[in-house]
Amino acid sequence: MGASRPVALSPQEADGTTPHAQARRTGRSQMAEGEGRPDGLPWGEREGPRVTVLSVEERRAVSERLLIAGLRAQELAERLAAERAQLAAILASIGDAVLVVDHAGTAVLTNAAYEEMLGHADVAPQDALGAALPTVLWPQQRVAQGESFSMQFALTATDGTQRWFEATGRPILDALPARGVVVIRDITAVSRQRQLQNNFVVLASHELRTPLTLVLGHLQLLLGRLPPPPDHEETRGHATVALRHAQRLAALVGDLMDVTRLETGKLSLTLGPVDLAPLVEQAAQTARNLATGQTVSVSVGAAPVVVTGDAGRLEQVLLNLLTNAIKYAPGPTRIEVRLRRAGDEAAVIEVQDAGPGIAEGDQERLFARFAQVEGAEHAAQGGLGLGLYLCRELITAHGGTISVHSTWGKGTTFTVRLPLRAGDPHASRAETETRER
Repeated sequence: MGASRPVALSPQEADGTTPHAQARRTGRSQMAEGEGRPDGLPWGEREGPRVTVLSVEERRAVSERLLIAGLRAQELAERLAAERAQLAAILASIGDAVLVVDHAGTAVLTNAAYEEMLGHADVAPQDALGAALPTVLWPQQRVAQGESFSMQFALTATDGTQRWFEATGRPILDALPARGVVVIRDITAVSRQRQLQNNFVVLASHELRTPLTLVLGHLQLLLGRLPPPPDHEETRGHATVALRHAQRLAALVGDLMDVTRLETGKLSLTLGPVDLAPLVEQAAQTARNLATGQTVSVSVGAAPVVVTGDAGRLEQVLLNLLTNAIKYAPGPTRIEVRLRRAGDEAAVIEVQDAGPGIAEGDQERLFARFAQVEGAEHAAQGGLGLGLYLCRELITAHGGTISVHSTWGKGTTFTVRLPLRAGDPHASRAETETRER
């Protein structure tokens, strides 16, 4: 064996302050007495990871929970896949183009109709003259900003043909992240048909107006030059019938002219304060002269009901509603015209007849242009289907609304609501009396 090597001591060992040095000096050992180390571990052990050992029952419970979680995740994935397949089938069956966009207006979902109708490019709409609309007015950008809207726009194909589309946008509420959906429909054929209708209306109204004015003038001149009764009674009767039908034709031409003005934005209103009570009674008296056995009654409040409007146009609306009631409720029936207040905000006019009524399916399109009510009761009434359309447009131009309530076999009631004129001293006065005629 070789010579022993010197052992280097630490300062603590040299001072005798280590536990072993103290034990050698005092004859006591902390390890022997079971005293722990400052870190809490017994002497001779190293600190390391602690391992928890589960019992058999605990391991079985954990396995069961993991199995149940896995089955639920699988069921959720299958349900999600089924819902996606269902959504894909629904989108594929929709003939209109469907576009879902994110908050930036970027497409995140489309259907087959969108790809076929518009391709993969972004929709860059144009106006009627082919000029590009500002980006902020694009349907995908409008819905991305949370706007609900309906708009029409044009797109020009590579061959130069122009097609028209109608887009309806709605934001998807509570969607995270924010999204919106746009439904786009090709209305090119409808637009062309409507353009043809507009051209016909303009042509017919202008071409018929001049000769009809001459016919009316000559018939009135003829009646004025006939000797008083009983001479030429038969001639007077024929001329009277001809004049009545010429006046009816003139009214139809007037409706066509009004439609033309509405479509071109040239229909003007001469607004001023209008007391509806005398206006209603005047229209009712005119309707009595046109009645074919019906009784026209009027019920108005004692206080004036003043609105801001065009008296001539409002009377036109009332006469349209009353002549409709006379036309569709023939015989000795009662037609009621009621005028009342709805609080301090609106005037309400109701025209009620006891005719055959209007089917619920027809009520939805009653105020459309050229709308005709189907059924044997209405087939022989004729007309252009413009009267109620004009009523709605004229009342809307006055800031009001018009609605219909009808029960098949029990008659029809049209209701017009107009805002009361601001500053009307009678607006807050309660009605205490009702006049009937």
